[in-house]
This record gives sequence, C-alpha cells and structure tokens, in this order.
Amino acid sequence: MVSYMRLFISIILCWLQCIPFGLALKGDSGCRRAVCASATVEGDMVHYEVTSLMKPVGWVALGFGAQMIHTHSIVLWRNSDGTTTLSQRYATGYREPRPEDSPSRVATLIEPKTSVVRPAESTTFAFQIPVNHSLLASADSRESMIFAYSPNAPDKDPASALPVHHETGYFTFDLTKEFVSSFATTQGANMASGQTTTKTSSYNRLEKLIILHGFLVSIGFLVILPAGSLIGRWARSFTPAWFKAHWVSNMVVAAPIITFGVILGPIVVSAKVSFRVHFANAHEICGAILLLAYFAQVLLGRYIHERRNRLAKLGPITRAHPPLNILHIVLGVSIIGLSFFQIRSGLEWWETLTGRGPIASWTLPLWKAWIVILPVAYFGGYALLPRQLRLERETGFTPISESQTTHLLADDEEERPQ
Repeated sequence: MVSYMRLFISIILCWLQCIPFGLALKGDSGCRRAVCASATVEGDMVHYEVTSLMKPVGWVALGFGAQMIHTHSIVLWRNSDGTTTLSQRYATGYREPRPEDSPSRVATLIEPKTSVVRPAESTTFAFQIPVNHSLLASADSRESMIFAYSPNAPDKDPASALPVHHETGYFTFDLTKEFVSSFATTQGANMASGQTTTKTSSYNRLEKLIILHGFLVSIGFLVILPAGSLIGRWARSFTPAWFKAHWVSNMVVAAPIITFGVILGPIVVSAKVSFRVHFANAHEICGAILLLAYFAQVLLGRYIHERRNRLAKLGPITRAHPPLNILHIVLGVSIIGLSFFQIRSGLEWWETLTGRGPIASWTLPLWKAWIVILPVAYFGGYALLPRQLRLERETGFTPISESQTTHLLADDEEERPQ
C-alpha cells in the first residue's frame, strides 16, 4: 500500500512539474542603468512593474513606442502622504507630455508582486493596462518601450508639471515568450545589495561603433585639445616654436579625429530605431555644441594669428592682449570643460543603450583623476605669466622685418587695433 502511495505521489509531482510549461506566464523584462521593468500577460491585462535603480526617486515613466513623439506613457510618482500618483500622458513633440483625458487604454495602479527579489531600498511601481491585441496578433509582436527617470517629484495632482528627466532609455519586450524576471537573469543575487554585473558577451557591430565614437571624441577633446592648450600655456614663455606645435595639435591632428568621432554619433543613433528614444537629449545637444564651438575656436585662432601678423608688419605691437585673444582663451577652456561633461554623459549612455555595465572598470576612475589633473596642469602654467608679460613688453616693439623669431616668442597670436 505504501509503495502504491509513493508511486501515486511521484506521478502527481511529475504532472505538477509539467504544468508550468503549459501555464507559464508570458511576458518579458529588462534592466538598464536607471530602471528595471517587466511586463506579464495575465488574461486580458498586462501587468507592468518598473523599479528605479537610482536615488532619490522623483518620478518614473514607461512609454509605449520607440521614441518620445506620438507616444502614450504612464508616469508614476510617490507623494509625501504615502500615496502613489498615476498619470497617463501623450507627447506630441519633444516637450513635456500632456495628460490624456480619454486614453485608448486606461491604466490602473496595482501592488507590486511580493515574490520578486529586488535591490535593497529600491522603489517599485506597478500598474495594469488592457492587452494590445493587435500587437500580439501582428507578425512582429515585440513591443518597443521607452522609459524616463527624474529625481524630482511633481505635485500630487496627475496633471502637475513634470520636472525634467535625468535619464532616458528603451526596452523591447516580447510578450509572447515565457516570462523570466530580469532580476534573476541579468543581475542575479547581487541585485539584492543594489549591485549590478556586466554582460560579458562579445560586442556586436553597433556596440563597436559606439566604442569607436567614444574613443575618438575622448582622445580628441580630452587629450589632443588639452595638449595644444598646455603647449600654448607653458611653452610660449620659452620657445618661439610653441605656436606651430599648438596649431598642429589643435587643428591638423585634432580636426579629423574630432570630426569623424562626432559624426559617428548620429550614425549610431540612426542605425537602430530603438536608439532614437529621445532626439535632442543633453548628450546630443552638447555634442553638436562642442563640434560647432571647436570649429569656431579654430577659425577664431586663425583669424587672430593672420591679423596679428598683418598688423606687426606695420609697426610695433602696443596692445598685447586684445578682447579676441581673451575670448580665444575662454572659449578653449570652455570647450574642454564641456567635454568632461560630455564624456561622462557618454559613459552613462553606453549603459543605457546597450544594457551592459560600465565599458571598463577603469574609465570612471580615469575620468575623475583627469578632471583634477588637467585643470591643475593648465592653470598652474599661469605661474609663468609674469615671464610671458615681460617677454611681450621686450619684444612687442621689435619690427617683424628685423626679428621674426623674437616676435613669435612674444606672442604669435597678438593683435593691435587699427
């Protein structure tokens, strides 16, 4: 009798083990640098959960589309009284999405599932929304989604103005496959402590383009241009060859590297629809500004140099540092300063767009060290300013026809008013 009972129990257990394959939840999940999100199909509803991996948590949003324009989104935030606000919105352009009075699919707040292990002290929002049956019935049932995160919370009213987001990104969910939580697959046990692991698979072609883009602009803006600036700051007080080295570094070497590196950015973005999640974000705007500012700086330096040489042939230089020279210095320092922000932003976008961890363990420490070393090295060169000014006074009245070398030693970028 006991043996029959054991056989019966074994059969039941085997049958129960087979049930999940037929009744398993359908859905998908994913993690990016700022958030993790999941979607599970339960009857005629899809349950969405979004967990912020950053602090503080102001608001988070999930949008149903590949980019911000013409996308319906669900925005969620916690209020000071402990309640949660859900706001359904629609974006007609690259501006704040406006509340929808009558959305085609109405979302409702639900409680996050307690069976999922999440990072310690993280914040999770959950909502459900009717299934998009036309999407599931289509030839490609994958759903493109975008997300946004802000550390600043709006007022309690669902129609409140939204503070600007600090992070954006995308997901692609396949709601027809068997659901596996992203916390269990991509980040494992370390998620319980708030740590993430890095994907170790080989880079695809698009990721290699991103790496090349980042490498070229990093070398161009934070190595070659600073080298030219340091040459101008330090060497001008010692050798007449400083200007040629400055010119070669900042234009001959830097121009092709910076131009090609920046152009790779739009190529990467246009290569994949899901990358075009938010046109004209801070990284893209800053990149365009930097490229324009760089060419303006090159043209300005060339103009100052040529005009100064023309004036020097007419007689002595009586005004050592006219406004355009000062503007040239300020613009150069500003370009390098803005480049630090841009490179840091690019490191963050790498994680957002690829779903990987940091590109390398040393990149951020190197960035932090370089942002200290470079300013110290440059502004330390102003200790030679008294020597530079003395040489300029001594050589400024030497006719250029008599001593070209001496004139260059003083300042080959000076200008004299007419």
